[in-house]
Amino acid sequence: MLVKLTEIAISGPVTNTHKWLLKEVFVNPEHVVMIREQPRVYMERAGSILSESVSDNERFSKLLINRGSGGTEIVVVGSPDVVESALNRNSKQLLKG
Repeated sequence: MLVKLTEIAISGPVTNTHKWLLKEVFVNPEHVVMIREQPRVYMERAGSILSESVSDNERFSKLLINRGSGGTEIVVVGSPDVVESALNRNSKQLLKG
């Protein structure tokens, strides 16, 4: 089952004049290898998109997604705890007993 998250992405080529945007991304939780907090200082590069669309108290996470022989990194809105909860919301837990 795929989980919907909000990604902070760059539209177009990476240059000094690139534009940041928020977009929905659907992630397969079984392919997420790592979740790491992304410092807000780093995200300030996104400039106006953060001030217009995301609250000042929001935190960000970088996800490493397995693609077979390599991986893809994306930055999403939400702390690592919030993202992990969203990814594991529908997973089944094996109970010891």
